[in-house]
Amino acid sequence: MDSKEFANAADGSLDGPLGNGGGAAVGVIGNHRFAAWMLSVAFLFVLSVDTLLGVVLRPFLDAGLDTTVWDVLLLILGLSPEHLPLDSWEPMMTAFTWLHENGQGNVYDAIFFTKHVKFQYPLTSLLVLEAMSALGLLHLRIYALINLLMVVATAGGMALLMRELAERMGFDHTVRNGVSRLTLAALGAVATLCFFPIVKAFAVGQMQVWLNAAFVFATLFYVRDQRALAGVMLGASTLIKPQMSLFLIWALLRREWGFAIGWAAVVIPGFAAASALYGFGPSLHYLDVLSFLGQHGESYYANQTLNGLLHRLLQNGPNLLLNTNGEAEWRGSAFPAYNALVHGATLVSGILFVLFGLLWRIRDGAGGGNGASNGSNRRLPIASFLVAGTCFTIGTPIAWIPHYGVLLPVCAYLLFVLIDLAARDRRRGLGKLLLLGIGFAIVSNDFFQPLNGLADTPLNVLQSYLFFTALLLLHLLVTTADTPRASRQPSAPPRPA
Repeated sequence: MDSKEFANAADGSLDGPLGNGGGAAVGVIGNHRFAAWMLSVAFLFVLSVDTLLGVVLRPFLDAGLDTTVWDVLLLILGLSPEHLPLDSWEPMMTAFTWLHENGQGNVYDAIFFTKHVKFQYPLTSLLVLEAMSALGLLHLRIYALINLLMVVATAGGMALLMRELAERMGFDHTVRNGVSRLTLAALGAVATLCFFPIVKAFAVGQMQVWLNAAFVFATLFYVRDQRALAGVMLGASTLIKPQMSLFLIWALLRREWGFAIGWAAVVIPGFAAASALYGFGPSLHYLDVLSFLGQHGESYYANQTLNGLLHRLLQNGPNLLLNTNGEAEWRGSAFPAYNALVHGATLVSGILFVLFGLLWRIRDGAGGGNGASNGSNRRLPIASFLVAGTCFTIGTPIAWIPHYGVLLPVCAYLLFVLIDLAARDRRRGLGKLLLLGIGFAIVSNDFFQPLNGLADTPLNVLQSYLFFTALLLLHLLVTTADTPRASRQPSAPPRPA
């Protein structure tokens, strides 16, 4: 990237929301140049972090136990497609096959509780398989190819989101020419492909890649004030991941009627279709699974929640992959034993996180708004949206590594907010930008291999580094969302022409 070319975008007319005319013009130009340089540094930082940690230090950080993205691509192209990862596909196909063979029965009792296959999705999630089957596309390679397309869509969505955030948050003059806009879009796309939760979901064949893509586009539509489309995205996510139904409550509390209607337009027909195909009663049996998961959770190190942290700290349940004949394997039937302390802490913390996500800055949604800043300290509603998505993820009993793909739009939003802060308060702003950079570097890479050596010690709390980093980003999000943006507002009336 040409930093000089990027910075030159600040030259020229200063009319519009960033211009304040008169003697303040030099200061505004300086702010534009500073913002341009900071975005340049961010781009180079993302590239260097991925190169250093993702390539140079990979032999020291990666145990080689998980299939890499390159491996998956080769399998999609035809080299032993039967070895494609089956993280979500296998339990879903098991339930799908059972229902087609046994009719409208209690699939959760037969599959989850009896066969110990971790089918932890609502029956509405199987509508995807029904559609693929109807089109003759029910095949492993097709499923993996769709996952790949979802990753590409996520990268494209982040490219659009970066440009949209720049325009809505007062950086439009900073990145107004073709090269700077292209570079900003490239920053969003490259950050996506370097983001470990996104890449991990694809590498292990998890349906979370669909949900990560949906959340990125929901954020984009929300920023654009296309609330109904944002609701549609999260409504589709709810059919696969019920905790996203919390966004309906979030929207109703803020009188976001368009959002709620978009959500309902997907969820109601989806639930009706699943009930017609599989039965209303079997659909409700999913509540038994949710109750069991809420009481037990997961002790495996990839569960990055308070529940997983406590189970591991108490040595309650399997922490690492099991070894059979010298080969590591994932045993889907393994659950930690019930522990009242862990259950109680999980329940209380979950309620607190959900309430915080629902209620934080509840007035932002009143009357809608597109996130543009028309006053010296107008709040950006998107901050409340991102806080909710983060809290609804952190507060669940089980949140695997790929679930933290929701943090990618959070990092994008924080980048612009903190650059704006640093333009006015160098010390405070640069300090928070440093924290954001550290947080992004940690989330973007796999540090579990060296830390898993601590599994049998009290220091296994360090295995929850992704959970703690999510808390750090949530803290940055909450503490900077109300930052005044006076330096980017007119301080004096423009002089007559």
